[in-house]
Amino acid sequence: MLSDQVLQLLTAFVDGELEHRQREAVVRLLKESSEARDVLRQLQENTHKIKQLPQHKVEPSLVDAVLQAITEQQVQPKQPAPAREARRRWLPYVTASLAASLLIGVIGFLSWKALTEPTKDDIIVKNTQPEIKPEPKPDPTPSPTPKKTNPLLSDMIAETFRGFGAPVPVEKPFAVAFHDIQNGGAQELNRELNRDKAVQFDITVKSNSDAMKRLKDVLKYREISLVTDPAAEKKLQDKNQAKVEYLVFAENLTPDEMTRLMSELGESFVVGLNKTQRLVESPYKNLAVKPVAKDDRQKVAKLLGVEPSAIEPKDSKDVQPQPKNTRQVVLLPMNANGAASKEVQQFVNQRRATQPGTIQVFIKIRQE
Repeated sequence: MLSDQVLQLLTAFVDGELEHRQREAVVRLLKESSEARDVLRQLQENTHKIKQLPQHKVEPSLVDAVLQAITEQQVQPKQPAPAREARRRWLPYVTASLAASLLIGVIGFLSWKALTEPTKDDIIVKNTQPEIKPEPKPDPTPSPTPKKTNPLLSDMIAETFRGFGAPVPVEKPFAVAFHDIQNGGAQELNRELNRDKAVQFDITVKSNSDAMKRLKDVLKYREISLVTDPAAEKKLQDKNQAKVEYLVFAENLTPDEMTRLMSELGESFVVGLNKTQRLVESPYKNLAVKPVAKDDRQKVAKLLGVEPSAIEPKDSKDVQPQPKNTRQVVLLPMNANGAASKEVQQFVNQRRATQPGTIQVFIKIRQE
């Protein structure tokens, strides 16, 4: 019987939340305990089942109803009762203060009026003095009336200067580590995949050969076959070609499918049978998503032996259901010398029109 601490470690191991030392301890435990291996396998199966559950969206009406209920249940603060007795106690003092203020205001007004009104002596002196007329001042030269500027023209000029003066924004590609996709990065990845009809993945792995084996297993679990060009397969077996960059082309996959596929590629997995079973860390390290460059599209078209326009994603309203186990992804050769292999031609022949809600994916896999 496994302890609660061991069960918690196995659960955290599946979720990708353990540190390096903890993962090593779990790997040692799995080598020694068949019961721990059975529990881990069950946890991984449950994780896959949960990820395959349909996602439901909350209706806006439900959100409004909840907010309205919260508002109605809020307790309004009660206003304190007026202190009637206090007002009645201070009423005589307030009345006396107002009367005093009114009396002071009347006295001040009469004093100001007496000081400002001229006396009889002032009037006599003023009448006896000759009236001095001021010399007429020359009329100043009238200044031209400035013309009003059209506000629309001013706004256009201001926006033009702001546009030229502003720095050109450089959009960085979306990047994420594979183990972070399972820890909250799946939603951001899915949002990024929904931005365009075609995306490019730049993936770094520990080992190209191990990465291709893992990709083939995960695609098989999704009932998708990996068509491999013989030249590319030969380079995978050659240890001297470890740093070669490989190119995988896929289409008619939904953003949700690609998100789950990338998440599963980053998971640790069990290899071996019975007592020889052991847990292996995923060879997939980092992932960057960016738009497909024109040169890359032309390169893929050349490797497939078709025109670039033949792999342009086209809008299609007709849904063509495809039988299970017939969807394919192709691992392309490194160069386009000569005619395409029969494996690549087979992939080209089984292609179908772009389905609604799907994307094209150009995957570059490179060993670190």
